[in-house]
Order: sequence, then C-alpha cells, then structure tokens
Amino acid sequence: MNKTFAEWLEARCQDVAALEARGKAAAAAGDADAYRDAMRQKAELLAELFRNATPYLDGLAPDQRETVVKQLKRFSAAARHSLSLGSVFYMSALLYRDDHKEGEPNNLEVFRDGIRA
Repeated sequence: MNKTFAEWLEARCQDVAALEARGKAAAAAGDADAYRDAMRQKAELLAELFRNATPYLDGLAPDQRETVVKQLKRFSAAARHSLSLGSVFYMSALLYRDDHKEGEPNNLEVFRDGIRA
C-alpha cells in the first residue's frame, strides 16, 4: 500500500464530514429521507472502519497498532449497533460526546490528531 494509515484515516474523516454536511443541508431543507440516508451512510462507513483499515495497519509500531485496533473496533461496533437499532438519532450522534459543542472536533478527528502527533 502506498497510502499510510494516517492518510487513510484523514480521508475517512473527510468522508464523515462530507456526509454530515450533506445531512445537515438535508435537515435544513426539511428533507428527512435525505438526512436519514446521509446518517445511514455515515454509520455504514464507520461500521466498516476497522475492516477497511486492516491493509494500512502493518506500518504501525506494535504498541501503536494495538491501541489503534482497539479504537477502530470501538468505532465500528458503535456504528453496527446504531444500524441494528435503525436509530437515525444514534447514527447522527456517532463520534460525538454528550457535551459536544459545534465546531469542536468529533472523536474520529481527535483520534486522527493523536495519530498525527
């Protein structure tokens, strides 16, 4: 693989941001179906996060790899759970703390920033 894990993760953060922006625009326009679709796509992307990351994990140091795998599995498990419930609210809340404020990074972005450091 030419792409590093950090580059791959950055691209997933951008994918999530694009889906959330699409969902926000749909909600503002009163299009509940489009909002639901964007949140479902976000949850599906996150549900597959660990599986899709696997080819990029080989370049990580063993101790970092263990931490990364655990976190990716947590993200994926939460997203799979939201999909199994069919809860659009849960899908929309994925990656956010209860006390999240607009403009703050989501948990995937915080994770990405930790990888970069």
